[in-house]
Amino acid sequence: MYVTNWGYHTSITIPQPPAWRLGPPGAEGAPWVDYSWGDRAYFRDSQYRSLYTLFALPSTSVVHLVGRDRPPDGHEARAVYARVVDAPTLARLAAELEGAVVHAPRGARVAPAAAVPGYAGRFYDARGDYLWARDCNRWTVDRLRAAGLARPGAGVVFARQVPGRLVGFAPAAER
Repeated sequence: MYVTNWGYHTSITIPQPPAWRLGPPGAEGAPWVDYSWGDRAYFRDSQYRSLYTLFALPSTSVVHLVGRDRPPDGHEARAVYARVVDAPTLARLAAELEGAVVHAPRGARVAPAAAVPGYAGRFYDARGDYLWARDCNRWTVDRLRAAGLARPGAGVVFARQVPGRLVGFAPAAER
């Protein structure tokens, strides 16, 4: 599995066993699935110009889900950290990641009707409000901690703080 630093934002990429179908529409069975979380307006709607967007008190959140043919690497990301996990740990982490997504009563993810232009994958409504002090990077650490893969995330705001909280990971690629 991998944790990726995209510069200001982090994500978690997990291997997907063949029997699972966690990927977004069109990539349900992708061998790798990338999860990230953030503010709906800033992340999904790309409203980058407004400081209000980043510092709104609190705002709605989304999970971005991407099906991948291969894990992320240092050519596309600032840094990538890797760790091998056993099947029970992978299942705990997948449950934690899926638990961040809002699901309809019958279990299907609640999602917009169409993909968002400029983004691979799909955005889904997420649980939890976004607040600058409880941002995407803190979310990454908290999900990993719930699966026993990170130390507590209190105080994590920037992507560069995430590696110091990881347990058992090693740099896979940096640039």
